[in-house]
Amino acid sequence: MQMVEEEVNNIDVMGLSTREMEIIDLVADGLTNQEIAVKLTISKRTVDNHVSNMFTKTGSKNRVALLNWAMDNGKICRDGFNCCSLPDSEQEV
Repeated sequence: MQMVEEEVNNIDVMGLSTREMEIIDLVADGLTNQEIAVKLTISKRTVDNHVSNMFTKTGSKNRVALLNWAMDNGKICRDGFNCCSLPDSEQEV
């Protein structure tokens, strides 16, 4: 999954922090909270707190609902679905 770059710059409009959006992207990649913690070099408890805060902010009750919210609001995209034109990660912008 990839966050829509222009949305990363306007995250506070939705009340989500840059770190929370980074975590949503990793949740979308299928990582567990423990795996996210290791990848971001933060504690699992911190990831748990971020995920819980995102549930509250988005009105989501679970990870699937959170990812649906993120896709519906253009925060993440998958395989070109529900995305604006994103540069290929291999290409220079």
